[in-house]
Amino acid sequence: MTILFINFEYPPLGGGGGVMTAQIAQELAKRHTVHVITTAFKHAKRYDFIDGVHVHRVGVVGRTSLPTATLVSLLTFVPSAFITGLALTKKHAFDIINAHFVIPSGVPALMLARIRNIPLVVTLIGGDIYDPSKGISPHRHGVFRSVIRYIVRHANAVTAISHDTKQRAIELHNIMQDITVVPIGLVPFPCTPLPRESLGLRNDDFLCISIGRLVPRKGYETLLEAWKQIPAAQLLIIGDGPLKESLQEQIDRYDLSGRVRLVGFISEQEKHAMLRTANAYVSAAQHEGFGIVFLEAMDAGLPIIAANDGGQKDFLEHGKNALLVPPRDVQKIAAAVQQVMNDQSLRREISANNIRDVGAYYIDKTSGLLERVLLDTVTRYERHY
Repeated sequence: MTILFINFEYPPLGGGGGVMTAQIAQELAKRHTVHVITTAFKHAKRYDFIDGVHVHRVGVVGRTSLPTATLVSLLTFVPSAFITGLALTKKHAFDIINAHFVIPSGVPALMLARIRNIPLVVTLIGGDIYDPSKGISPHRHGVFRSVIRYIVRHANAVTAISHDTKQRAIELHNIMQDITVVPIGLVPFPCTPLPRESLGLRNDDFLCISIGRLVPRKGYETLLEAWKQIPAAQLLIIGDGPLKESLQEQIDRYDLSGRVRLVGFISEQEKHAMLRTANAYVSAAQHEGFGIVFLEAMDAGLPIIAANDGGQKDFLEHGKNALLVPPRDVQKIAAAVQQVMNDQSLRREISANNIRDVGAYYIDKTSGLLERVLLDTVTRYERHY
């Protein structure tokens, strides 16, 4: 197949949704020809060939941050992606288009699919249909809900990255079309732990890691509230975003600077090495459509503390490979960290379970699920037309 992915985010822009697109594109490029239309950023080439994938970056207005998009940048991505897509679909005979994020990526994708008579698969990521931290969450606005329903109704197939995302699409947007759950895949990243002294830690320090963009949905304000009650644990927060200054102010105000550090944006090598240096992974996110960082933590053999609501429930089970607590519950987050810290046998059991179970989510397995959806959609489309 010749496949066109459209996603307004692609590494190093954005978060897990962009990482997902890159990983699946690179895996499918081993067997197919793959192009991606995404957002341009400063110093990046407008066209690049990366790990077997043809990457086309289009200009937008108002994107000033790698971690986060603005409403203006999302809106201007639509015409830019459409114009570039017109040129690409004229030059190449694409068999299928796959839009990641129904808004905004689904808009130019549907336009191109209609004009060029190419079948369309729409992939629901989570934040494109539901984000409890945002006043302008798509599920709260009639215009967004109407656009989402229209795009999904006219797609040839729809996938979601988790059962939670699928269920919210049905309940919040009245989507009646069949939705196939295709989980995000993990690319294994073998590496060795960092020396503890390189992080300014003692060998007996209990270290927790949290990874994510510094945005309200990730719940870092809540996590810092909980950390006031965990005097014996260290916390490294990996990621960048608009809340960086306010979070640092909160750390200083709570006198946590000796135990909590904002690491910022780091390389994949550094991230995975830090995970393998840690004792546990903790998340206070209000909601995750899936949460690829949980798979990364599982691959490092870490026990996980996370919310009991979201796509991670597809693969995280309380007491087996994680401790799951109610979202935004400061007391229960703190208690879960203390439990993991004080119970060595629990840590060992969860670690063994995670190392054993994560292989089912490696990219070579999950990519085949999406590949089958794409191939089946192409076959049905060709029979119909």
